[in-house]
Amino acid sequence: MKLRAGRQRWALSFADLCLLLLGFFVLLQAKPDANHLSAGLRAAFGARADAALQSDANSWFEPGEAVLTPQGHKILGDFARSAGDRGLIVSSRGTEPKGARFDGWELAAARTAAVARDLSTSGVAQDKVAIAIDPATGGGQTIQITRN
Repeated sequence: MKLRAGRQRWALSFADLCLLLLGFFVLLQAKPDANHLSAGLRAAFGARADAALQSDANSWFEPGEAVLTPQGHKILGDFARSAGDRGLIVSSRGTEPKGARFDGWELAAARTAAVARDLSTSGVAQDKVAIAIDPATGGGQTIQITRN
């Protein structure tokens, strides 16, 4: 029995769709930073990407402590003033090595709370600040603040 080429065109489109979905799920399983992934997806679909502030925690804090440096306080204050009345999410990923007063988890949590506290003293309402701590350990702590 001879099949006509016109009847098989759906298979090519279906194969393209399957490969596209496979690539998307491979990307999700690679576990990139969720905030970067969501911002990229929003940009790809034409939605406005929100501004974010991200830094290595050591650049905002005293070594081994949860005390902001003057530069870190200034950076957070500037970001808080630009946030307006929108909510902010303070996300922490990774931990630093054990210090004199804190272990890695305690230091990451204390620094994340210090960022949230500094944002609220810089003019952001306390109920507009949310905290998210990723359970990843090691690799240094990265703190990201996004507007939601």
